[in-house]
Amino acid sequence: MRLLVLGLSGGRIAIGAGLALVPRQALAALGFRDASPTAVTISRIAGGRDLIMGTAALAARDDRVRLRSATLANAAADACDVATFAAAIGFHRDSGRRSASRDGVRTAGIRGIAAAVPATLAGLWVARRLR
Repeated sequence: MRLLVLGLSGGRIAIGAGLALVPRQALAALGFRDASPTAVTISRIAGGRDLIMGTAALAARDDRVRLRSATLANAAADACDVATFAAAIGFHRDSGRRSASRDGVRTAGIRGIAAAVPATLAGLWVARRLR
């Protein structure tokens, strides 16, 4: 379980660092083709959030109560990511027109869901074991 906590925390920190420090490259790696100034700003906001949340979980690794709280917060954020990516896929599917931007959002949504669902489930599993 400790190894899973370290992996989840480290992954969150790495993703957060990428989104905050090199947002255009991180967005491209996630599948987003549009790195507008708005997208870059939102990327930096999300990256800062992930850096802080991953660091908090890592710092709490030796305190079961704090670690459970941090893990539940991270799992909730990951569940919100799943919902956001699913909504983005649905919105662009319903728009009717085929475009590179739409295809990029769909690709990013699929990649995001593929990462966020397992992270959510793993976080919930760890939190349950920490009771």
